[in-house]
Parts: sequence; structure tokens; C-alpha cells
Amino acid sequence: MDIDFDAALAEYGPSLLRHCYRMLGSFAEAEDLVQSTLERAWRARSSYRGDAPVKRWLFTIATNACLNVLSRRRRLVLPQLESEPSTGDFVATESDESHFVTPAADRRLFPDPSEIAEAHETIALAFVALLQRVPPKQRAALLMKDVLGWSAEEIAEAVGLSVSSVNSALHRGREAIAHRETRAEEPSPETLRDFVRAWETRDLDGLVTLLRDDIVLGMPPHAIWFRGLDAVMRFFRSPRFSAFWSGGIRLSPTRANGLPAFGFHRIVDDGMLRRHSIMVARFVGGQVAEMTVFVGTSYFAGFDLRLTPDRTV
Repeated sequence: MDIDFDAALAEYGPSLLRHCYRMLGSFAEAEDLVQSTLERAWRARSSYRGDAPVKRWLFTIATNACLNVLSRRRRLVLPQLESEPSTGDFVATESDESHFVTPAADRRLFPDPSEIAEAHETIALAFVALLQRVPPKQRAALLMKDVLGWSAEEIAEAVGLSVSSVNSALHRGREAIAHRETRAEEPSPETLRDFVRAWETRDLDGLVTLLRDDIVLGMPPHAIWFRGLDAVMRFFRSPRFSAFWSGGIRLSPTRANGLPAFGFHRIVDDGMLRRHSIMVARFVGGQVAEMTVFVGTSYFAGFDLRLTPDRTV
């Protein structure tokens, strides 16, 4: 049965990318997997008989490709979900970037912005990170059932489990992700402008007014993280952070994982801007409840950050 692969990519590409991102926790890997899925589907096109919808056939190929990847590498994490927060003196120990969940640009996950309203919680950082704790086949079953809407029979056929195993996997998977904080509210344009201005003008007092008392700050690939305004302020006043901030920074507002996000660029000696980090910010009640700052240029994958002419990277 002939398949129009260009049409299939246009119709299912974004949803395949979201699925692979949820499975893997890495945007770059998810992009590669979608391309690999289409290549595998092309090679196997003669075996497709039309007894299942093209979408289900493609998602089955993608899911099993994700399972192959997951069998060969460690799970990805977010610091604030893996250990107790830093207290008192701290050392910013840096781990390998490949150990951490990565941010994903909304414009890549949702080319049609109208779709994000219904699905933003399923690509929230906390949701994606907690999914990584669920064993891969349980994870696949959970996503296929609760996000894609497949039946237990369809899932069993796709991933090689019995129907009873699928139902058991769903129960355990739902328990594993039950306690997650994804509550978020859209800040006003004025709040976002104040937030950017405070960072760019090094207005620590102004920034404090925009942070909740229970603020959480995580900074992959650093293993440490902070909870509470006092702890975050101690870090902001530390020599390490002061050296970063004193040189000057510029922010490029964007969106990631269904939330406001910002590309941070450092002003270097030649007056040029250099990419530094991507921050994903969760606002509640007009203040920031959580800042996850992904430090490193590799985290910019998928983001199209536009700077004014004097802000060239």
C-alpha cells in the first residue's frame, strides 16, 4: 500500500516529535528519532498492508526505536527531582550535559499554537523528568494510553507485552508520576518585561519582588539546586554568580515546555553576545515559582532566538 511520506511527515511529524521527546527526555535525540522513524518506515513500506492506521504504524516504529535507545543509556534527570536542595556553603559541581533532561522549544513541538493549550502539561519539564523514572516499556504504555489514547490491546501489540502486563504497567506508571508540580499561570506582559529588565539592569531588588518565597532554582548540568528565596539570594550574591552577572547579559524571550523561557547571552570583551543558557520559568500568582536554567550552548538546540542588530551571537 502506497504511503505519501511527505504528507505523513507534515501531519504526524510534530506529534511524533512530542512523543519521542516524552519518551527520551532529550529534544536533540527526539529529533533524530523522528528522522530515523521515517527512514525505517520508508524501508519497510512494502510490509505495510493498511490493516492499521498510518499514524499508529509510525508511532509503533518510533516507540520501539525509543526503547532501543533507552536500553543503551542511563535515564535523564532534573537536579530538583533527584536530591535535597543545597544549604549553607555550596560547590557548583558540574556533571555531563548528557545526563539531564533538556528543554524543548514550543515552536518545534507545536507548530500549530492552538494545540498547546490542551497538551502543555504533557510536555512540562516536571512531567517529562518524572517519566524518565518509569521503566521504558511502562513509560511507553503510559504515554500510548494516557496521551495518545490507544487501547490496552493496541499497546500490547505495539511493544510486545500482554494485555495484563500493559494494565499493570499503566497502574505502576501512573503512581510514579502522580506527585508532580506542574501548576503554572501565564504572567502578564508587564511582569515579563519587568523580569527581563531586572536581569539586564542587574536589579537584584527588583528581581526579588518577582520571586516567590518558595522559589526553586535548578541549573543543569550542575547537580546542586536551591529552594526558598533566602537560599537563592545567597547564590545570587556569591562571587561565582556575581562574576557572571557583572559582565552584562541580554535576554531573548521565547517559550519552552509550555512556559515562558529566555535565552541568556553574556556580553563579552569585544562587545559581542555569546550564548550562555536557556531558562524555563514557571510563574504562579504573578511571581516566579521555579527557574530551571540549562547552562551550555547545546541546550539552545531547536530554539530560534532573534536578537536586535546589536545583539549578534
